[in-house]
Amino acid sequence: MKTVCLAALRPVPEVVEAVERAVREHLLGLADVRQIGLGKVVRHVPTDYIANDRSYGGVVAEADDIGVVLDLHVAHAGAGAQVVASPAWRNFLLAISPVARPLFSLDSEANIPVPLRARSVHGGFRRWLLLTRKAATPQAFREAWFVRHANLVRHLPRLDGYVQNLVSARYDAQGKPVPYEELPIDGIAEVCYADEAAMVESYASDARLPLRDDGAELNARVSTVLIDARVIQ
Repeated sequence: MKTVCLAALRPVPEVVEAVERAVREHLLGLADVRQIGLGKVVRHVPTDYIANDRSYGGVVAEADDIGVVLDLHVAHAGAGAQVVASPAWRNFLLAISPVARPLFSLDSEANIPVPLRARSVHGGFRRWLLLTRKAATPQAFREAWFVRHANLVRHLPRLDGYVQNLVSARYDAQGKPVPYEELPIDGIAEVCYADEAAMVESYASDARLPLRDDGAELNARVSTVLIDARVIQ
């Protein structure tokens, strides 16, 4: 999957409408693009997920400007690069330029410890987190996140799905590859619920406590946003 994070230059609902229109005109139907998801940022969560008594510090400064998230689900690893090198992608960026600008993009490998259900199958309400690992190596992070942390997430009540996207490549606003040190994001977590009320109830449960503590062991920094997502068809 290729995830493109966009800053909104106008009110987010207006930007979402323009981005969806541009997706339909330029990107739907491209070879090797299996699905396109569009996430509208409801709001950023300006608290430190790791330690609530510590001042907020996200994964990268650009993450604080995310207004819209675009997910391109592609058929194979090289398909994302082919899409962003195509005339269709250039036309898409030109079409949205009055209302949005790219911040960065990420390629990732999906793992789904809790299968999606209900609205989450086609988007829905999601607590969406960018993660910077505390582990010394990507492999150590992967093993701890995919196994230990995922097992804790499964105990959350009212959960409609949990998706882990392990980041494999990072790109700047111009789509050029950048080293890890420039964009230190290791994963994208998507915790899915029917709505925000369900999330609040879930996170207030006792099942949240070991998950919070494990998050402090797993991640050095986290940026969290709440999004309303849907598949463009």
